Amino acid sequence: MVTVSVVVPFRDAGRYLSEAIASVQSQGWSDWEMLLVDDGSTDGSADIAAAAAVGDPRLRLLRRPSDAGPSAAAARNLGIREARGDFVAFLDADDVFQPDNLESRLRGFEAHPQVMVVYGPTRWWHPGAERRDWTEGMRREAGRVHRPPELLNRVVLLQLGHVPCTCGVMVRRRALDLTGGFDEAFHLYEDQTLWVKLFLRYAVYVTPVVGARYRQHPDSATARSEAAGVYVRTRPHRARVAFLVWVRDHAREAGLADDSVERALRLAFAPYERNVGLRPGERLTLAAHRLRKRVRRPIARIPRRARPPASDQMS
Repeated sequence: MVTVSVVVPFRDAGRYLSEAIASVQSQGWSDWEMLLVDDGSTDGSADIAAAAAVGDPRLRLLRRPSDAGPSAAAARNLGIREARGDFVAFLDADDVFQPDNLESRLRGFEAHPQVMVVYGPTRWWHPGAERRDWTEGMRREAGRVHRPPELLNRVVLLQLGHVPCTCGVMVRRRALDLTGGFDEAFHLYEDQTLWVKLFLRYAVYVTPVVGARYRQHPDSATARSEAAGVYVRTRPHRARVAFLVWVRDHAREAGLADDSVERALRLAFAPYERNVGLRPGERLTLAAHRLRKRVRRPIARIPRRARPPASDQMS
């Protein structure tokens, strides 16, 4: 048994995969395994993964069926099923961990044994143009434990905080066994389907420690979706509607859609549905939220100089 299983799905990521692997091998915490999940690569990525596994027994190469079709969610779920660790972390093949990523998340679990999830901010990374880099601001959430469904409502549904990047999250394996993994019906928002399941049910600790760098490049799934007009991170877009319907149905079927969740759902649906049934006072709340987001967007686009990650504190 190992402490942490790091799940790394990859598909035609030959330009980046070695760097992702090296960032895990450089962790200050050494009791980990890495599950490299080939999601139908044709560019030699699998050879890179296989060679790395030969040189380091902590690495395992897994392959999805060749006729299954690419799915990041299915690849991550395969890694979860094969994981041997008490905790599971995720890293996409084009991103990299900071050297203290695993240790900082494990410190969060040690200090707060009641939580099932620890996450923290990620640096949005523009290799070769680092002046454009910026780090997610999570000061309002960081440094404390959040009871369910606080983060579901505030961060995921109302978008009043940064939804954690996949590479910034660590989860107790037990929570994954109880709730299942990523919803494989989604190719956008598939990561958030797991956050919804977890935030709806369990306490979460948000660490101030920046754990990873999220590479920005035109071939990423998010960049391609933005170019196609399917996804716009800072504004309403059609791909989000299907996700909100899924959240509503999942919360209600689980019997966990309390008044706060239903209210957050009404506000989240409001930009898309005229007859969403807002209650008295909720239109004013919605207007205030929109104003807050408009103020936050220009600030988020201002490049920030790289700063040393904040140190986590045990309480």
